[in-house]
Amino acid sequence: MTYIKEIAYYHEDRSEVPNQDLAKKLADGKNKEGLDEMASYLMDKNKSIASDCLKVLYEASYINPSLIVDYFDTFRTLLNSKNNRMVWGAMIGISSIATVAPEKVYEIKDLILNKIETGSVITNVHGVYAIIHLASFDVYYYELKDILFELQRKCRPVDFAKRAESISGVVRENELGEFIDLLEKRIPELSNAAQKRVLKVIKKMS
Repeated sequence: MTYIKEIAYYHEDRSEVPNQDLAKKLADGKNKEGLDEMASYLMDKNKSIASDCLKVLYEASYINPSLIVDYFDTFRTLLNSKNNRMVWGAMIGISSIATVAPEKVYEIKDLILNKIETGSVITNVHGVYAIIHLASFDVYYYELKDILFELQRKCRPVDFAKRAESISGVVRENELGEFIDLLEKRIPELSNAAQKRVLKVIKKMS
């Protein structure tokens, strides 16, 4: 059975709903054949088809990240794509893979950090998630801790609270004080809503 005709492109629907529906169907059924078919179109000359198939894969990864580990090498290649949509879509996939196959993602941490610095806002956000996921594993935490803290320190005010919430979940007890100090220094420049969220993070860690 083929699934390519179920993507949004063939429905002439740019709402992404067909892609999300297909992702759920394939992920819930652990349908590797269908996922393999999506992956086979990631380098398609038709950018809309390639983009839709990538969407299906990373949406499936939200349900079961282990289902897309086999496409890691393709995602890594796509991080250097000239198509920004494919870059940030690949980064979302890589971030999901980091939760179940961290050793693969760790191998390209320098590339991820480069894309965090040079990529779009969405690439940055999900690149940081990839590093956070890696740091949740003891074997990588102490190497990545300073990088994570620096990513928080340099974070845009608009994203600061959300990033603090995410990073705080992996900070080890003996670094809590250092992280709290970092957060407190940035509080004055945040919006009232962001300040409340950050103060809530600090209270939880204290």
